[in-house]
Amino acid sequence: MTTPGGTSMKRLALGLAAAGMSAVVLAGCGGGGNPYCDTVEKSTDTLNSFGKTKSNAAYTKYASTFRAIAKESPTTVKDDWTALAKATDTVLAAQKDVGLRLEQMTSAAAVKKLSTADLKKLNTAYKAFNATNDQRTAVVKNVKQECKITLT
Repeated sequence: MTTPGGTSMKRLALGLAAAGMSAVVLAGCGGGGNPYCDTVEKSTDTLNSFGKTKSNAAYTKYASTFRAIAKESPTTVKDDWTALAKATDTVLAAQKDVGLRLEQMTSAAAVKKLSTADLKKLNTAYKAFNATNDQRTAVVKNVKQECKITLT
């Protein structure tokens, strides 16, 4: 899977960071007295930008937004919102552990300096993040049904 120097893992890390960390985003309007819908509506700008800005600050804000929505969400999707927050936090923790910010992941020179163990840690976090498709689908569907907010 990897060469002795970890070359293919480095390419995988760059590819996942640059292209794989995007998700379904939210757009629309809704709310009006429902705390869950109101929280989603207030978070529309952040949710609409999800995955577009690959920086530690952006991903910290995404995770915080997911947690805030999870607190207000119906039980049917609370675990989904929480899973999205945890997966996002896991990426941030992995980046911190290896000493590289998300915004540095597009730098081949910065990634080249990472050890094979560090690359494996990042790839594991990215794969977990990218494996949240079911959760993203569930929250998109729920927000449309519950809040009349169109999800794209």
